[in-house]
Amino acid sequence: MDIKELKDVALELMDALRTSGLGEVELELDDAKIKIKSAPPAPVVAAAAAPAAAAPSAPASGAAEQPAAPAADVHVTGTEVKSPLVGTFYSAPSPDAPPFVLVGQKVKEGDTLFIIEAMKTMNEIKSPCDGTVARILAQPGDMVEYNQTVAIIE
Repeated sequence: MDIKELKDVALELMDALRTSGLGEVELELDDAKIKIKSAPPAPVVAAAAAPAAAAPSAPASGAAEQPAAPAADVHVTGTEVKSPLVGTFYSAPSPDAPPFVLVGQKVKEGDTLFIIEAMKTMNEIKSPCDGTVARILAQPGDMVEYNQTVAIIE
């Protein structure tokens, strides 16, 4: 496995940690072992809970609201890419292939983002706009519902 493939796998694992809320993931291949721990999410959640409790106090809430506001904007801004049908989500054309897109990657309108399999038919889902992939909210093999947000493009 070359360095580009390792980087792609590591990026996909980091995104999986972010979206699933897992604390650690480990992947061992023939010639490589990747272990990623997600320590920052726990303090961020604790910090978000503390400002909510400290909201009545003016200095604490002012300082806490500034970081919280951009996080809320990240979720609100951007174009939601929704599943047009019920099926199984796949990020790559085959299990051995790299994903169509990764978080942080720039895409153009019409680029393939992922596949939804329904009734043994692979349906390529295209980007509705130009932008940067901000989030991928499903993991390969996940069942997705009709109109479920699967990715966000900013």
